[in-house]
Amino acid sequence: MNEKLEKALKEAERQLKVWNVPSAVITVVKGDEVLFSGGIGSRDNAELPADRKTLVQIASCTKAFTATALAVLATEGKFDFDKPLTEYIPDFRLNDSYATENLTIRDYLSHRSGLPRHEYAWYDTGFSRKELIHNLRYLPLNAPIRYRYQYSNFNYMIAGAAIEAVSGMPFEKFLKERVLESLGMTDSTVYSFDFMKRENKGVPFDYKEVYTMGEIKQIPYYNPASADEESLTGDPSAPAGCIGSNADDMAKWLKYNLRRGKKEDGTELIREDLYDLMTSSHTFLSETGGKDAPEISIQTYGLGWQLFRYRGKKVMEHGGNLPGFSSTVMISPEDNIGIFVSSTLNVTLFSDALRLSILDALTDAPETDWYSRMRKQNEEMFDKVKKFFAPKGDPAPNTVPSHELKDYTGIYRVLGYREVTVTEDSGKLYMTFNDHKLPLSHYHYDVFTTDIEMDEIPPGLQVRFESDNTGNIAKVVILLGSEKDLEPITFKKEAQNE
Repeated sequence: MNEKLEKALKEAERQLKVWNVPSAVITVVKGDEVLFSGGIGSRDNAELPADRKTLVQIASCTKAFTATALAVLATEGKFDFDKPLTEYIPDFRLNDSYATENLTIRDYLSHRSGLPRHEYAWYDTGFSRKELIHNLRYLPLNAPIRYRYQYSNFNYMIAGAAIEAVSGMPFEKFLKERVLESLGMTDSTVYSFDFMKRENKGVPFDYKEVYTMGEIKQIPYYNPASADEESLTGDPSAPAGCIGSNADDMAKWLKYNLRRGKKEDGTELIREDLYDLMTSSHTFLSETGGKDAPEISIQTYGLGWQLFRYRGKKVMEHGGNLPGFSSTVMISPEDNIGIFVSSTLNVTLFSDALRLSILDALTDAPETDWYSRMRKQNEEMFDKVKKFFAPKGDPAPNTVPSHELKDYTGIYRVLGYREVTVTEDSGKLYMTFNDHKLPLSHYHYDVFTTDIEMDEIPPGLQVRFESDNTGNIAKVVILLGSEKDLEPITFKKEAQNE
């Protein structure tokens, strides 16, 4: 093994303990040579070692595979990235008619559709893939099309719908047969129920205290209830992040990308001009990597890839997070190097620190303490999320709710989302939304706050009730995202039979 790479991996093992990361699965390739394929640490945080066959959920690193699947169809002349989506799915509708008629798959794949995340309109809702695509007509855009970069998993669910419409195959079947198996990635999974069957898989962990980098705890796997093995129904959001893979299989993906769209035997999986399209800039992100990463500049997004300059050289990258797994894929074409890291801890930048440390080691770059920098960035990211969702300012003193608590109870609905159900128990309100039952505490007037986290939203989320002209509680208003110009979602109370 390369002496500097060996040193970097030994330091990574030491840093696992500093970061409280149980394990990491790692692949490093240079050209067609695998320099390292294996694992460090214990995948169960006890005694089971992580190794080259340990399966991990690569989450949004799947997006580049989804874009590749569309490029396979384009290579066959069945698809054009620059035709409006409605040419392939005539009954598709967004909440904006101009966007519906003009957006292309290139726009969706480069996150410039104007769609915000609307994360709670799909995650843990139980909606089927068909229902989610239908519901897009009810979900408001918060930016004009092609106006700015705005990451949304819905963009890739739409891409998956296009694959199904053009190929006539379920998305997972097309992805597995036409992409994964074509590249020899036969250990990888596309269904969560297949992933769950594997004995040698990473165990997911999270911090005990939300958005605080302290002690950790084991958490359940992401395994959506709407996925069904008997009917081969996959995760509705599969095109945005369904693949389970290991170090050996990811080596094949890295080498494929270093060959620029060609398989191991030299034949093309996709045309070279389409590979260039995927790995070219389409949407601008930022000029720099920020104060903690001055070596990074000109960040943009391609099709399933984030692009930037690192120490003056082009780099392609994508991260991925599902509960308990933090993954990253990075390609440095000029250095002919590919790196994959997946850590078995939720929302950790350990993977990012390790990939940059490995790239520096292999390119004789100045020694940089990426672990300290990324840990600081991780802490700042957590603080930023907590601050955003926390109530602004102090509550108005000496206020009480305008109604008795029982008057707030009921079912509240809005098209595109699951209902919000408010109940009372022993003098306290509870809000049930998706699969969460959240205790509410009075903040001031008719505003309450959540006592516990809801997935990525920390405790303290404000829940505002509004009255109608007769004085009855009629609405509940909740801000369910952090994007610029995002409006809160208003759920209207369902009439109750007296």
